[in-house]
Amino acid sequence: MSLPSESRPPDTAALQHLSRHRPLRRAIFAGAGALLAISVLADGARAAVLPPVTLDGPSEEIVGFGGTAMAEDGTGGIVYLKRVQGVAHVFVARYASGHWQAPIRVDAAESFAASSPRIGAAAGGRLLVVWATPYATVRGKPVSELLSATLSPGSEAFSGAVIVDPNVGEAAGLSPDLAMSSSGQGYVVYRVIGNLSTVSVQRPGDVAESVRVARYDGERWTSLGSVNRDPGVSMRPPSAANAPVVAINQNGNGIVVWQEPEIGTAVARIWARRLFGTNVNYVLPVSATSFHGAAINEDADAPAVAFSRLGQAEVAYRQPAGRGSPLPGPRIFLNILSDGEAASGAEFEGPIVADNSVPGGKNASVGRPTIDVNERQGMRLLYDSNGTPRVVEGTDLGLAGTVALGSPFVGSTLAPAAELPAANAVGPEGGGIAAWPSADRHGRPGVAVREDYPGGGAQTGLISGGAGGPIGELAVGRSGLGDGLVAFQQGPLGDAAIVAAEISAVPSEFIVNAPKGWILPRAARLSWLAAESANGPLTYTVVLDGHRLPTPPEAQALTIDPHYLSTGKHIVQVLATDRNGQSTLSARSALRIDASPPTVSLSLARRAPEVAVRLRDGQSGVAAKSVSISFGDGSHARGSARARHRYKHGGTFTLVIHAQDLLGNSVTLHKVVKVA
Repeated sequence: MSLPSESRPPDTAALQHLSRHRPLRRAIFAGAGALLAISVLADGARAAVLPPVTLDGPSEEIVGFGGTAMAEDGTGGIVYLKRVQGVAHVFVARYASGHWQAPIRVDAAESFAASSPRIGAAAGGRLLVVWATPYATVRGKPVSELLSATLSPGSEAFSGAVIVDPNVGEAAGLSPDLAMSSSGQGYVVYRVIGNLSTVSVQRPGDVAESVRVARYDGERWTSLGSVNRDPGVSMRPPSAANAPVVAINQNGNGIVVWQEPEIGTAVARIWARRLFGTNVNYVLPVSATSFHGAAINEDADAPAVAFSRLGQAEVAYRQPAGRGSPLPGPRIFLNILSDGEAASGAEFEGPIVADNSVPGGKNASVGRPTIDVNERQGMRLLYDSNGTPRVVEGTDLGLAGTVALGSPFVGSTLAPAAELPAANAVGPEGGGIAAWPSADRHGRPGVAVREDYPGGGAQTGLISGGAGGPIGELAVGRSGLGDGLVAFQQGPLGDAAIVAAEISAVPSEFIVNAPKGWILPRAARLSWLAAESANGPLTYTVVLDGHRLPTPPEAQALTIDPHYLSTGKHIVQVLATDRNGQSTLSARSALRIDASPPTVSLSLARRAPEVAVRLRDGQSGVAAKSVSISFGDGSHARGSARARHRYKHGGTFTLVIHAQDLLGNSVTLHKVVKVA
């Protein structure tokens, strides 16, 4: 179901409006256990927030949420934990062709409890899931392994589990992060807690921790080992705020980012390594060690990373500010690793403060950031400041500013000191999606979703499901084309539901090839490149002078019926429409049609037996070599669009004039003239 749209037949003005994409009206959707409110802040909407779906629950058996993923073709899925006969197991609901499929169990052959599930999506509906499960006990403590399973395109059951890592200890603080490309390659990063006696303990409470990475080539896993800068140094106790993250681009290369203390100062910083297939590159420092010349002595945490197709990485992280900090208060920092074209990709460019205007000074509260980047180096960074979601946008020219996300709702429902589980994505041409826990005016919890359009303006919606209740974990799966799957757990454990909604972007802009110059009607053939969309299949309609022409729905070329084409200039466009009824109108192209032969004008001299002939063609022009004129007295003229002839005496003569234009439209005219 999509938002209402204009249904009247299009005319030129209407289709020009469609070039800014289908308008959204203010609408409210209400159904069993679901509510969606949409408010349009400007014309030219570019996406629709589709009604939410409760995939499972409310149920006392739902005991965890593992996230969501979306591929470029719009397929994807959501993973969560649900008890079966008292034991937690992994379940996945697949999203394909615009519909959610019934949840299926992933670890069907496993009898022990599962934990820490994560999901990745590739084209065609292929899904990859990783999770941990115990398989033995040593000295009374469980020993777990990290497993994975795949759901192939068209399959209704996951493959048998394969081992990613045979020993992840007790799986405490595992916090895996899975990234998968649409081509089916992937990386997973996770933490394994070891024996504290094997490391140098820098601070009380530290742990021995290995940050490990494995690569999936579409069929099997390869362990890349530990990526720690110094495996002999203790790490901070694992938490959601210091978990490592990984990203992959469509070329199959990746980048891993993690927190690790420096040797000597023991201050935790943020570090990164590039991943080239199964090769792990050198360690790159990411976080700032000083500000305005004074040392930063507080641990940096909450790393977030985005990775473009060409290999540009953007890392955001949180930097707390203690009493003696040179920072005016806690801040979100941003650091960029170039793709190697605009600047060297050998090291990060240097950390900068992403948002200087955080109110509250040292007492301010700053939540964990999320970040995304597109192929044009457009960046969106979302985080919580004192309970208010804020978006920082950037381009290849630098940061473009910060927007506090106002909405018709109450804003963030979390206390300022709480961690805000927010998520966001950027579209290929700018704009993007932001999602955060909120509530309606009556205090009923939901997830606020905001879609910003590249040309300005936005729409916001509040979605909820199940039986309502507080919002738990929240995630956005990104297609890379501006679409996203917003998924979350709603309701407390013991009465929780798994809810999801699609943010459906319109098809991307696309190129139409039209003939240049003046052409005959029968030569009016258009062709166009396919528009990119996660909501296929697309249908195409040729629009001539504001009127839709019969077009085979999936065609990418059309010869226009000459009956529609009179002589003159016509405006032609192509309308691409996705399965949700959202449309993109191509740029205007001019068709110059010449269906008329040259015109002939005669003039007689008033006082002399003389006639003048002139041929004109306001379209393609007269083909001078085709001109043949018989003046009726045995005289002829050829090869010129202008001719003048003097008769030897007066009389009545029949002129025969033949000519063509440059496209072959011809005229033969017999004209009787009487000269004195």
